[in-house]
Amino acid sequence: MSGVALITRLELMRRIRNRSALVTAFIAPLVLGSVFGLLIGGISGLKFTIGIVDRDNSAVSRAFVDGVLQRTGGQAPRRAGDAKDPVHFKVLTSQAAARHAVDHGDVDAAIVVPSGFAEATTRGTRATLLVMRKPSLAVSGQVAQSVAGTFAARVEQANLALATVASIRPQAMSQELVATVQQLRSPLTTRDVAMGAHAVSATAFYGAAMAMVFLFFTVSFAARSLMADRRGGILGRILATPTPAGAVIAGKALAVSILALAGFVTVWLVTTIAFGARWGDPVAVFVLMLATVATLGGHGTFVCSLARTEQQADSYTSAVTFVLALLGGNFIGPGQAPGLLRRLALFTPNGWSLRAFTEVSADAAGLARVAGPVVVLLAFALAFGAVGIVRVRRGLAQ
Repeated sequence: MSGVALITRLELMRRIRNRSALVTAFIAPLVLGSVFGLLIGGISGLKFTIGIVDRDNSAVSRAFVDGVLQRTGGQAPRRAGDAKDPVHFKVLTSQAAARHAVDHGDVDAAIVVPSGFAEATTRGTRATLLVMRKPSLAVSGQVAQSVAGTFAARVEQANLALATVASIRPQAMSQELVATVQQLRSPLTTRDVAMGAHAVSATAFYGAAMAMVFLFFTVSFAARSLMADRRGGILGRILATPTPAGAVIAGKALAVSILALAGFVTVWLVTTIAFGARWGDPVAVFVLMLATVATLGGHGTFVCSLARTEQQADSYTSAVTFVLALLGGNFIGPGQAPGLLRRLALFTPNGWSLRAFTEVSADAAGLARVAGPVVVLLAFALAFGAVGIVRVRRGLAQ
């Protein structure tokens, strides 16, 4: 058995016996990734039920109620119970019923069209829509406010059109024209167009993000192990044999890389099987994992090479890990980072890795699509890893 293989085997056995290493490599990223993914995934899948009360019972208010209950646009009618629609509407009989429904959680918020609303808007007098909401349900209240605001804007458009007609051709005004204009729908509609094949899987994103955070700690075991062996005199006895220093460094680095990759793959498999996380093309995902382990291993070696003691190595590793995690967006959901943070993430290896994992998950991208990020990750690994290894070897020679 070669020196590198022997050191790798011994270091792996040493790490497997160490419970803290197993927690860092396997349990912690899996638990945190799953928790973050389930929490954020639940938030992104929120649905709202908005109550509608029509006390006016006019053509304008009936058009509003019919419009929110059933929308057509060259498609089959979509009812308020459509599972794909995050906002559902429920007709309530009175303002008191709406208040009771909001108070008891039967609806998340309610919109009341008051009696005389259409007549007031036609005369140009003040007309007010009533939005009922709980202070504790801010988002649903904003949804109801937005729906009411859209309706008010459409009423204002209709009244502006009628006022324009009245100023140009007063003789053209009639009750039929007023009713027709008030029930006209806007020719402008909005439609969501997904740019990727799927929505980003929150569990897959946070599984990768948390795995990267703990990967940094896992891959730094190699440099810290060298420090511990040197302090305990083990390293001196190893180097007294024909085993060169390079083989010792390579064996320890390979051992912790195998451990880190195994932890990453475990997170991938468990979140996919247990939580239905969609990571994307398996080949692209695995190559990204290899590149991520390599680049974080290079960074970990470099950071630990700056330390003189194990305590310093732990402190440096913790500080750099959380700085990179914050800048790279590991604690922020996919697509939620502000512009400045997205630009800063491109200066971090984990930022590039997360960006590639997101593309694979959302766009069903293959290996060719992530070739660029993989090259960048390997460049990070080569630059920082080479400097770190040189510094570690110099430390061993002293």
